Amino acid sequence: MPANPGEVEVTLDGKAFVLRSTLRAAKEVSASAGGFIGAYQRLAAFDFSTYVAIVAAGLGKRSSDVEDAVYATGIAPLSAPLSRFVQLLANGGKEPEEPKGLDDEEGTSSGEA
Repeated sequence: MPANPGEVEVTLDGKAFVLRSTLRAAKEVSASAGGFIGAYQRLAAFDFSTYVAIVAAGLGKRSSDVEDAVYATGIAPLSAPLSRFVQLLANGGKEPEEPKGLDDEEGTSSGEA
């Protein structure tokens, strides 16, 4: 696992690379997929061009620079790490916070009337 927050490691054609969450990457992924929900939908649909665009954005490269490596890798092994990367991009490069439930600190209810 990469040492820095907002990073996701992927293996492309047998070599390890680190995708970095940056504003530029977030803008490129969002624009290429019609938003972050669109990116998730296209990843689920195994849309090759979306996989290439996300990898390129995370590496700060052009799509044409990574498409051969994405093809050689296959998109199935990239599905989980790219979904994770999109999640980080959508959250400003940070881990999403766990939502607080009703049983947390404030809002605890004893059920008594």
